[in-house]
Amino acid sequence: MVDPRVVAADMLDHGRMYYLVDGNLDFIPEVKEFLDWKLALRRAPATRQAYCHRLWYLCAFLQRRGTPLLAATPVDLVDFLIWLGNPYRDAPGSAPSPVPRPLEPSTINHITRAAGGFYKFAVRRGWIAASPVAYVDVPRGTWLTERDLLAHTRRGDGAATVKRSELILAVPAKRPKVVSDADFATFLTSIAMDPAPDRDPAGFRDRLIALVLKEGGFRLGELAGMRVDDIEMVRHGGGLHVRFRPDNASGARAKAGYGRDRFVHLGADVLGLIDLYLSEVWVRAAPRGHHLWAVVRADATDRAGHPTLGTALHGDRIRHMFQHYSRKSGVSITPHMLRHTHATALVRSFLTAGEPVDWKFVQERLGHASVVTTMETYTHLEDDDRRLSYLAFMDRREGRRADH
Repeated sequence: MVDPRVVAADMLDHGRMYYLVDGNLDFIPEVKEFLDWKLALRRAPATRQAYCHRLWYLCAFLQRRGTPLLAATPVDLVDFLIWLGNPYRDAPGSAPSPVPRPLEPSTINHITRAAGGFYKFAVRRGWIAASPVAYVDVPRGTWLTERDLLAHTRRGDGAATVKRSELILAVPAKRPKVVSDADFATFLTSIAMDPAPDRDPAGFRDRLIALVLKEGGFRLGELAGMRVDDIEMVRHGGGLHVRFRPDNASGARAKAGYGRDRFVHLGADVLGLIDLYLSEVWVRAAPRGHHLWAVVRADATDRAGHPTLGTALHGDRIRHMFQHYSRKSGVSITPHMLRHTHATALVRSFLTAGEPVDWKFVQERLGHASVVTTMETYTHLEDDDRRLSYLAFMDRREGRRADH
């Protein structure tokens, strides 16, 4: 039995679309209709892609046990959750072999939420009478879907509780991965760059992308969707606008959505490099639009062999670029690690100065929807600072004892 496959297709007016096909390379119709619905709702391409990949697990599991997608029961979904946590899950037949990286609890939760969303859609379409994913009522004050500090104060019809899927695993707290200054320097050094930007345009661009991500804390989708008119060299103190656009040539979108654009200040050194990139690299690539990050190698082609010089640089290309230089330098870095590194440096700047952290400023600079998200992600830094303060106190106390 052949597992379902994820296929991608470039569609006119919609960009790249992702779908699931069966062993005969036919669309799995229910999943296709669900993904087309997400497209109609104008969900971001990355969101639709994530749904497709997460629903692959559901379709593969049910196919292996011979259960049609719309015939799944609550018992099937419980077994599905157990299967996701099994390191032998991808091994068909009687000769299993462990996967090198078992799924994280947070990844499993994303997959089961996607399954829950699909079956809710199936109920609305009239395909099934009830979802096999069971939900329970929990107090809103202890499980905040909107991460709202004041949610527990509101009352009214349905305001005191929210529904939560029973297929949710407890996720242990994890510290965001950051990059040290030394490792980042090693990573940059691995990017071969000629002193003259026009002689090695790709190297200059790649270094600049890494610097902008580290100094601005941008998400990858925000960076890939930037245009030349997002640059401010003087106004507002100099920096880059993050604007939501559904029609970027790269297919990228800012995560925040309509009405939540923001401006991120950058240092004069980074702005100077951006100016040099525009005048020495970007212009020479004869860009086919106003996108800031472009394909700059003259010999670059797409899969069909067509030249891509001057086209918008896609987020996948940037990810592959980071993977290439990670292997070359021996320092594993992702774009999101640089975002965490920037945020950590922001929080540390307050703690080092002995000041309370301005969480609202950090939230707005990172573009988080809620300050609670920011605090929960980086509050461990305050715990570390308290530990260091205590150790300093112990050193001072021991010093006083030695003096006596």
